[in-house]
Amino acid sequence: MLARTGAWLDRAAFKPASLPDDLVTGIALLPAVVAGLIIFRLPAAEMLGIAAAAGTVGLIIAHWLWRHQFPHPGASPLIAAIFGVALIGAGASLLVAVEIAVLAVALELLRARYMPGVRAQAGLLAYAAIALATRGAPFTYFDPNGGTNVQDPIGTWHHFFSPASATSISPMYLYVGNVPGPVFATSLLAVAIGVAWLAYARRVSLVVLVTFLAGAGLAIYTLHWDALFQLDSGPTWFVAGLLLADRRLLPESWSVRPLLGFAAGLFAVGLRRNGYGIEAAFFTVATVQAVMAIVVIVYWSASVTMERWKRTRRLRQREANLRVVKTVSRAS
Repeated sequence: MLARTGAWLDRAAFKPASLPDDLVTGIALLPAVVAGLIIFRLPAAEMLGIAAAAGTVGLIIAHWLWRHQFPHPGASPLIAAIFGVALIGAGASLLVAVEIAVLAVALELLRARYMPGVRAQAGLLAYAAIALATRGAPFTYFDPNGGTNVQDPIGTWHHFFSPASATSISPMYLYVGNVPGPVFATSLLAVAIGVAWLAYARRVSLVVLVTFLAGAGLAIYTLHWDALFQLDSGPTWFVAGLLLADRRLLPESWSVRPLLGFAAGLFAVGLRRNGYGIEAAFFTVATVQAVMAIVVIVYWSASVTMERWKRTRRLRQREANLRVVKTVSRAS
């Protein structure tokens, strides 16, 4: 047991790319989860418990469904549940966390079972779906410092400050994440550690990250906003670094990746002008992944339909040839 643990630690330290994908993602999420537990305490612990429970049930179901198959889906249902609840406001109802976690697990099981070629994070899609269905129920935040402000920093800036200025919140507070926001995504420091780990494990597309920054920078420059305040956002880089730039979730085409990153950065930050706040980044990346998923499903459906059509055509041609042979035999 000790030797096996040492081998795993050796791989994690010197060969992280050789680790299972779900383990790499779980390690990347760990700093953000720990930061959320420290900052938001009980609400974060409750939501993590809900995600763990839903994910565990998903793992049991997956083990039953895949008991005679290999490879198994791994810990992806648990990862999806954690990603889903990570973006919920710490002041949101626990029922919302349950809905998102259960839907995330269900979507991940369906994806892994029937459409493994779909490159999307089920937790993010579940969050977006519940947020739209409930008209923003996950957007309920509170100040972990005990203040009366229940809006995230971007929302506070949009409603109470001029567009060219920043709020009175210290950039260090934003960086550490001790501000109102999503339960496991407020800390830019924790997110940066997770993205650095993914980069070390060769799982991050630096091209996507750079072009995302370029798109966000263009929006900031065009609208004459404070760059430090707009970019010092843990939630924005949570979805940009841990989800959008994840190589597993990107299309194979190298020419498409920079366009995706640039467009996502432009809309994720530019839509703040209309008051969408940090949620604009969530919905932008969710839309990108949903569109890619639809493209994959349409392509797969078209391929299956074409294959069936070719097979039917070959069978009909074979039947026609058999009838000709029988006719010739009878004539003889």
